[in-house]
Order: sequence, then C-alpha cells, then structure tokens
Amino acid sequence: MTLSAKFELIGAALANEGRARMLCVLMDGRAFTNKELALAAGMAEPTATAHLRRLADAGLTVSMRSGRSIYHRLASAEAADLLERLGGLTPEPYLHRARRSPGNADLLGARSCYSHIAGRLGVLLLDALIVQGVIALDGDSVALARPAFFEELGLRPRKGWDAARLCLDWTERRPHLSGSLGADLMAHALERDWLRRGAPRVLTVTDAGHAAFTRHFGIAPQEIDHVPSP
Repeated sequence: MTLSAKFELIGAALANEGRARMLCVLMDGRAFTNKELALAAGMAEPTATAHLRRLADAGLTVSMRSGRSIYHRLASAEAADLLERLGGLTPEPYLHRARRSPGNADLLGARSCYSHIAGRLGVLLLDALIVQGVIALDGDSVALARPAFFEELGLRPRKGWDAARLCLDWTERRPHLSGSLGADLMAHALERDWLRRGAPRVLTVTDAGHAAFTRHFGIAPQEIDHVPSP
C-alpha cells in the first residue's frame, strides 16, 4: 500500500450541492438536527441522514444524541478552516453575482465563521486592530502588541491568545481574525449583546453593537451595513 493523503474521500464528500449546503450551515459553529439540515439542503430527512453519514465518514462532521434528537456539528476548527479556505477559491464571477443578491446582504455584513466573526465586520475589525497597534502582522503570524486594549473591552487575557491566527474571508477575499483571540472576541460581543445570532451563520449588529464598534474600533454603522449596488 502506498502512503498518501486521502484527498479523494474529502473531495467526494464535498462534491454534492446538498452536502455543501449542510456544511455552510454548520459553519455557524452550532449543532443542528437532521431535520434542520435537511430543510437547509432542500431534501427529505432520510436522504439527509445518508448525506450526513458521508460527511462523517470523511471526517468533516460528528454527531451526538440529545434526548430523541441527533445533532450534527463540524468535527473541528481545522475542518472549519479548511472549508473557509476552499470557499476562497470560489470563482469570482459567481461571488460577484452573489454579493449583489439582496438575500445575501446579512451574511455579507456579519456572520460567524465557526467560532469567530467573519464577513465585512470581521475584516473591518482586523483592520482596526492593526491600525490601532493592538496587533502586529508578520506575514501570516499575528503578534499581540497591546493586550490592554482587550482588557478595556472587558476581556481577560489568556495564554491562548498568543496563538491568534488569520483566516481568509471567502466573500471579502481578505483576512479576518481567528484562533482563540478571535473566538473570545465573538463570544464577548454576543455576551455584551453587541451581536445576536439569527439565521444560521448570520450575526446581527445591535444598536449597542454599532455604538461599541464605533467607540472602540472606529467602525461606522454604514461601513458594516453597506450593500454593493446591483
């Protein structure tokens, strides 16, 4: 037997529109039932179950039982990172059309990328942290230069922040902040009611959030909510 990475297992699991839709929902970072994922993929529950088994066999998802329901989620942050990077390979003509569809405005403005903030808001947050000297970039490496900034937000620094990373945002084609620092920032924004979860992956910026993002990051509401003209 020749030792080789089994790319074909992952490729085959991804090569179905219904399964791709399920994975996009699971990029929300939460767990969903068969019924919820079947509805998102536009298929019957028994069919969805078979597709979910295929995704689990490829190592992309895991499942757990709670009461009478079985819930599914992405297998790991690494799986989420892989999917976001693959999304960055989406052909530009398709992405150009999708950006101008009114139905996609919420996802483009602010969404979850597994455990951190993505979309236009995610990119703007990273830009602001760099401009304010809070973090410094050395290639793809992220160095925390001014941790006191996050303490002022009410976040308690922890060792894992040294492992902050960049994640290429697939709709903006620019990086947003990921890793433990990115995850803590999103969790903090949700706890402070700066952001609220809506439909899968959608993060809605509240009035308090607009005020906080303007005060701490210099991000005006119109920058987040901007929708490209058709």
